[in-house]
Parts: sequence; structure tokens; C-alpha cells
Amino acid sequence: MDEPPQVPRLVGSVIDDIGMGPYQVKEVVLSGCVVLAEGAELLLVSSVTRAVAEDWGLNATQKGTIVSVVFMGVLIGNLISGPCSDRIGRRWPIIISVAAVGIFSILSAFTIGFWTLAIVRGVVGLAFGFGIPACCAYCLEIAPASWRTFSYCIPIWLYTAGETYSSYIIWLDDPSMKHLHWRWLLIVGALPTIILTFLSAACLNESPSW
Repeated sequence: MDEPPQVPRLVGSVIDDIGMGPYQVKEVVLSGCVVLAEGAELLLVSSVTRAVAEDWGLNATQKGTIVSVVFMGVLIGNLISGPCSDRIGRRWPIIISVAAVGIFSILSAFTIGFWTLAIVRGVVGLAFGFGIPACCAYCLEIAPASWRTFSYCIPIWLYTAGETYSSYIIWLDDPSMKHLHWRWLLIVGALPTIILTFLSAACLNESPSW
């Protein structure tokens, strides 16, 4: 008598049987580097806007635009992230996002006026928006069902770590925040992102569910 055909197991079921371990933690931390970069950059740009305005004589509308344009970029990045992540996987959107954040954050320090800074910061926001949905999907897909909330929380903790890093370098530069060297801060603020780009490119694996 022929044996009944075996039904292929779902990836999620296999991951549930394997359980949570150091491998998943490592992968989630690497994928969450884009969220760490977001935390560092958002706190930094909002903190240095006053120094930029004083250097260039910006009005209130221009100051607000420098910050707001980042979130407009995030919106656009979010809209294109889903289709791209479903087409090319989760890994590459995360790596591209982190690399773009680092590169354009450093370029921000070399801008020469309001429009160039606004455009570059908009691209930084787009990079955030492009990588974060892929990161969120990755964190849920790689963890067993009973650990998904924990896995999802790791990038949130990394966001706080990014904010802490930016707060520290701002404190080193000027605790009163009255005479910040904003170009130096933007460069130093992007250094962890550049390092994380190489780490994620070398060590981050693709989602098992893709």
C-alpha cells in the first residue's frame, strides 16, 4: 500500500520547533541597526537645527522644514519598502538603508545652504523609511511564535541606544547646547552607522521566510 504523500511543513512551524537562540538574537540585532541609526539621526538633527539656523540665518519655516523633510522621506520610503522587500528579500533593503543613512548623514555635514541640507536630509529620511519595514518583518519571521514580541522589542531598544549615543556626543560638544559644532556632530553621529553597514553586509543572513 502506498504511503500518503507528506505535506511540506511551513517555515514558521520549523522555527517554532527549533526555538530561540543566539543566532536569532544576532540576526535581529544586525537587522535592527537601521533603527539604531534612526534614533541617533533624528535626535541629532532636531538638536543641531538651532546651530544651523544661526550659521545660515534661517527663519522659523526653514528650521521646521529641515526636520519635517526627514519625515516626508520616511513616508516615501515606507511606501516603496514593502513591494521591494517582497521582491528582493529583507536583507538587501536593510543593508541599503543603513548604508544610505550613513553616507547621506555625512554628506549633510558638507552642505552649503538650506536647500542642499533639506534635500540631503530628505534622502536620509527616505533611507529610514525604506529599511524599517523590512527590519520589522525580519524580526517577526526569524523568531518562534512565543518569542516574537521579544524579537520585535530589540530594535526598539536599539533606537534608544542610538538616541543615547547622540545625546552623549552632544554633551561632549557642548552640554548647554548653545554653541554646537553641527558639522562635526553630523559626521561623528554617522560613524556607528558606517560600521554597522559593513557588519550587516558581512554577517546578516536572509529571512528564512522569504
